[in-house]
Amino acid sequence: MVKKFLAFALAGTMLASVPVYAEGEDTTNRTIEATNPAKSPQVALDRKDTLVQGISDFSGIFNLLYSLSNEDVRTGTVMVSSLGETDEKGEPVDGTAKLTISEDGKTYTYKLIDDKYNDGTPVLAKDYVNFFKAVADPTYDGNVDYTNEKIVGWNEYNKGDATEISGITAPDDKTLVIQIEEPNILASYSLSAAWPINTEKYGDLIKKGEIQKFKELDMRNFVGNGQYTLKDYKEKESITLEKNKYYYKGEPKIETYIRKVIPIDSGVEALGTGEVDIVADITCNQDNVEQLEADEFISLRVQPTLGYGYVGLNHKLEMFKDPKVRKAMFYAIDREGLVKAVYGDYGQVLDIPQSRVSWVFDNSDVAKYNYDLDKAAELLKEAGWEKKGDKLEKDGKQMKIIFTAIKGNPVTDAMLPQMIDAYQKLGIDFQAEYVDWPTLQKKTQEGKFDMFFMAWGLSANPDSSNIYASPDRGGSQNKLGYSNAQLDDLFAKSVSAKTKDEFKATFKEIYKLISEDLPDLPIYQRCDLIGYNARVKGFKSSSYDNWQSYLYEMTLD
Repeated sequence: MVKKFLAFALAGTMLASVPVYAEGEDTTNRTIEATNPAKSPQVALDRKDTLVQGISDFSGIFNLLYSLSNEDVRTGTVMVSSLGETDEKGEPVDGTAKLTISEDGKTYTYKLIDDKYNDGTPVLAKDYVNFFKAVADPTYDGNVDYTNEKIVGWNEYNKGDATEISGITAPDDKTLVIQIEEPNILASYSLSAAWPINTEKYGDLIKKGEIQKFKELDMRNFVGNGQYTLKDYKEKESITLEKNKYYYKGEPKIETYIRKVIPIDSGVEALGTGEVDIVADITCNQDNVEQLEADEFISLRVQPTLGYGYVGLNHKLEMFKDPKVRKAMFYAIDREGLVKAVYGDYGQVLDIPQSRVSWVFDNSDVAKYNYDLDKAAELLKEAGWEKKGDKLEKDGKQMKIIFTAIKGNPVTDAMLPQMIDAYQKLGIDFQAEYVDWPTLQKKTQEGKFDMFFMAWGLSANPDSSNIYASPDRGGSQNKLGYSNAQLDDLFAKSVSAKTKDEFKATFKEIYKLISEDLPDLPIYQRCDLIGYNARVKGFKSSSYDNWQSYLYEMTLD
């Protein structure tokens, strides 16, 4: 299972400015402390027991077995705690259990620590079994997939008559044992991502063939073991959570955590007026950094994003089944100009679908697609598309593409005018349709799109088979209609690696193949810019370790 989630950044405008830094300073990974906290607006100081975060729109699906949108996922992750976590370097560490792995690499034993749900009842090993049974259910239609882990008894439960997963057992209340058929270098990431589903409260919803009942569960007041409990939410407005006094790392110090929807282009302003205390998705460019610094009561965290922006293509459309057409689409996007316009020195053109902070990142042997309209036109001609007058045609029909995007997003606001101009020069009838976030998510899930822009938020687990593998080979989040048997085999080969170096070598092959076949079009990697009011104390964050992990430690002045 790989956690990768859809996201899009809050917008900001890029103004001409010249950054001034100390010599040798890493401007893409630094914390800038507020210089005058006393200037904080009174409206913020008056919120003594409440932290307010400004967020983009959400879909309201907070059950992490089904969540896809960025803000839904970020809400769900504070409602539950998992067997394991990752540290600031992306390495697996213990969470609610201490893990030991057998010498043959096939048996994972988790010894649960003392952990309680938000109603004060103990978390039991069998509650984690519920998680796996939910995902293995033959009627489960969420995005979590354990196909590649090859858990003993998984297929018998998923496709056969078995009523239990034989390789997942709870011999006592504090012990969970998971057996896999063969060693898997990534299993410590994926297996440890499981979170408990309270047997007493929800056990009746985890019946084989009836998991839809759990999907339909109202997550308000969900009995979970996370830092906070969802109390209420209002569509297009806000999400309200209250602390779990039984949280296993310690009772959170902030009583109420509100996630408030703000307009895409207003993060800097909302911090400046004191309307919100934190905005985690401010467009990271020099203008926004300088504007927030000028307020003096706002601290900043700049860090490389564990994620990337991309353009998606619908491979079910005849025109996009041809890799020459996909390559032509890529050559016609001025990525360098886009990145400079939106992010300046805080962004980079990306050639492979992986963040540069990942230990598996390697773009040393991949195809490059610098902006080149002549090359694009040449490839389209080779693919059978002829320019007749100002129209690009094949079999008497003009190529027509509708690009689905969110208006106000800084990337698409900068990218679409350039794409419209370039694609029209090629003879393509290229049009943009603007939708809200839930609509964009729904259209991509249902395959009702030509092209779109989104961003993947990644986890420490570097496997991307869930995105690019065929649906029957572990591609649980493959919504593009893409399939490549050679790539499927490489993904299968990667997890059997005995060392990280061996795994990375296989992924080098994967990235080379992806760059040649182009399932989608990677555009950029940016930096995160997180702004937070100086009254927020104990704030910590890194590319791998989201600041929400430390909510329980944070206090408010």
